[in-house]
Amino acid sequence: MKSESRRWISRIGAIAALAIAAAGLAACSSAAPAADAKTTINWWTWNPDDHTAPQWISAFEKDHPNITVKQRYIQFTDYANAVRLGASSSSGPDVFGLQTGVIATQLAPLTANLAPLAQKGIGSDWANKLIATDQFKIGGKQVGLPWMISGAGLVWYNKTTFDKAGITAAPKDLSEWKSDCTKIKALGQTCFVQGAKDDWVNLDVYQIIANQINPGGFYKAIAGKSKFNSADYIKAFDDWKALFTDGIIQPGALALTQYPDANDMVLKGQAAMIAFGTWNNDRMTTASLTTLAATYGAQVKSQTFVSAPFPDVVGGAKETGRLFGGPDVGWAISAKSKKQDAAFTFVKWLTSSKTAQTIMGATLEQPALKSVPVATTGLVDQSVQAPILASQSKQLANLVGPRQIANADVQTALQQALSSVASGQMSSADAAKSVQTAIDAAK
Repeated sequence: MKSESRRWISRIGAIAALAIAAAGLAACSSAAPAADAKTTINWWTWNPDDHTAPQWISAFEKDHPNITVKQRYIQFTDYANAVRLGASSSSGPDVFGLQTGVIATQLAPLTANLAPLAQKGIGSDWANKLIATDQFKIGGKQVGLPWMISGAGLVWYNKTTFDKAGITAAPKDLSEWKSDCTKIKALGQTCFVQGAKDDWVNLDVYQIIANQINPGGFYKAIAGKSKFNSADYIKAFDDWKALFTDGIIQPGALALTQYPDANDMVLKGQAAMIAFGTWNNDRMTTASLTTLAATYGAQVKSQTFVSAPFPDVVGGAKETGRLFGGPDVGWAISAKSKKQDAAFTFVKWLTSSKTAQTIMGATLEQPALKSVPVATTGLVDQSVQAPILASQSKQLANLVGPRQIANADVQTALQQALSSVASGQMSSADAAKSVQTAIDAAK
């Protein structure tokens, strides 16, 4: 999951630079009054990084000339520990980033409650204006506000390859998928590529499968409100294993990473399909493909990438294509901060101003502010890709559940079980039992 954030950071700068100019037209509509005295606040992030953050800071400071933002970028792998140490003192960050799940849970004790600040600064309906604010509510406290929303549950495919193979649409079920794979392999390409060495993408695919069997039930089981070692999740492990044994997931997948290995295969034209989420939307733009050509060759500029619901791999799925996810990044205020008014002015601007959220929408990432749409300019194929973005936005406002698991031990147990089932070292029943043990221990 951290790999996605790093990839997103690497290309947001160019898009955001263009968006800031356009968004500036709407700046006056959401700017909060600045304090009379000049104030400096400390902003700690893993996303955006130190190359792209200055553009957000510049746009904010233009709206709020009396507030200066000093950013500190921290690698994702070191982020939680650095913030845990820094936010324990008054000399640490005033504003810092959160990701739902483990990081938000670990850092929650260090955050100010943003609910009363949002009530006063955004309005009584603040929770309805933003998407998935509940995922940042921990122990009755609003620990953060969402900035960028992402969802998983999709398969991405190269429409150009599909056209060459004579495939007119994404596969809807396992039978169609196998048939399509035969045609794609005849072109000398891998059909579907999975970097199964990376636990996060295995967890994504398992959630897809579980939601096809029992939409939304997975999240209740993970929370200990129902049994994980039940028939539904044993079957989900069986269907996960079948993707390997039936040849959908390529041989050697467990030795391959999603980033960069599997991702590179898709962009080099070596594989036709991959499991990614909405964070991959930039691949639908001519600007992004032009940038990628420097790494992957001119051929990538002639490709058309499209997302579709993940095929029914369980047989008679109750639902397909329902996205799960939430705030990929949100913003918290340190409980130790002595500048909470200025800090909230910044958080409010990032999460609920038309200026900042229009910048976000221009990257083709889903803005947290419901009233701001994802941009549809610059698409490779407007007629095909624009409806997909519109559908995603509706889905992201009505997610089946969160993508991240809040308890680190439960997450680790499930990730290890998925690898063990895929490699044949554990049965599906034993895998479900091992996860249930971790859930019970977390209570």
